[in-house]
Amino acid sequence: MNHFIKGWLKHLANKKISNFAFVSSTNKISKLARINRFVKIKNSEVGDYSYIGPSCDITNTNIKRYCSIADNCRIGTASHTLNNLSSSPIFTLRKNGTATTWVEESIRHNNDVKKVNIGNDVWIATHVIIKDGITIGDGAIIGAGAVVVKDVPPYAVVGGVPAKVIKYRFEQPIINKLLELQWWNASDEKLKNSVSYFQSEDVTIEMLNELEIQLKS
Repeated sequence: MNHFIKGWLKHLANKKISNFAFVSSTNKISKLARINRFVKIKNSEVGDYSYIGPSCDITNTNIKRYCSIADNCRIGTASHTLNNLSSSPIFTLRKNGTATTWVEESIRHNNDVKKVNIGNDVWIATHVIIKDGITIGDGAIIGAGAVVVKDVPPYAVVGGVPAKVIKYRFEQPIINKLLELQWWNASDEKLKNSVSYFQSEDVTIEMLNELEIQLKS
């Protein structure tokens, strides 16, 4: 049975996954994650309270907790070979975009599947493309329309084609404290009781120290 049919049956009772999404049975999706309509996702993992906007195409990607992915993103896109005589996959792949088969067995010069790894609390804006094998650090923001071909550091704000670091969300001491705190691993109850900390735009070391006490109490 087709992996997408199996996935549809597997997640049929999960109201957080749209019945109009193409969700392969090869995924591991948290029951607390949200998958919107016309999303196509396979060989991927999605963590608690992460959501994927409409019409995204996601392959071979690990998405951790509290990630916000807007519509029409393409993540885990494979690269065409640059070194062969031709870049057309008709010469190397049985199943390819031409719908014509010229080879009996697919030829891959690199058999390793290059996973995309997206950290916790990452915001990916609309129409972003992320190449296979990329790592997006915790807390990063990817601007609309960016094409990401290199790893993104934690809490960096990147944009452009190709994507480059525009700035960092916080000063380095605060970033270090956030990475040490790892608030995204706290229990739902602890975080619900700490929402006021997440509503403030004045993020300081003192505030994070208070939050740490709150989450560990």
